[in-house]
Amino acid sequence: MQPGVACINCHNSSGGEAPRFTIAGTLYPTAHEPNQCDGVNGSTVGAKVVITDANQNVVTLTPNSAGNFYYTGAVATPFHAKVTDPNGERDMVAGQTSGDCNACHTQNGTMSAPGRIILP
Repeated sequence: MQPGVACINCHNSSGGEAPRFTIAGTLYPTAHEPNQCDGVNGSTVGAKVVITDANQNVVTLTPNSAGNFYYTGAVATPFHAKVTDPNGERDMVAGQTSGDCNACHTQNGTMSAPGRIILP
């Protein structure tokens, strides 16, 4: 669904049909892809999004065929995120309190994000 768009904007309504997500976003091959452009299929390239929460619980997510990843469980904040693939890893330096990854990781980036979430 709607790669690149802020997922939790739609997936946080208790009255809607969309499942509620704690963390959701899109993994892309390059940093400035437009909305609605499919991202990286994690199963095809071996990419994972790894979330480590404030209690050191680790959640590993595999982006789907559109590049979207999501999680509905509890996550203690601040959490840290990284993207891994067979070539290495790309760590997010700052701890996060919002799981709406695409809200900051837009085509041009907002809130100090340099652009999209990309492979290492």
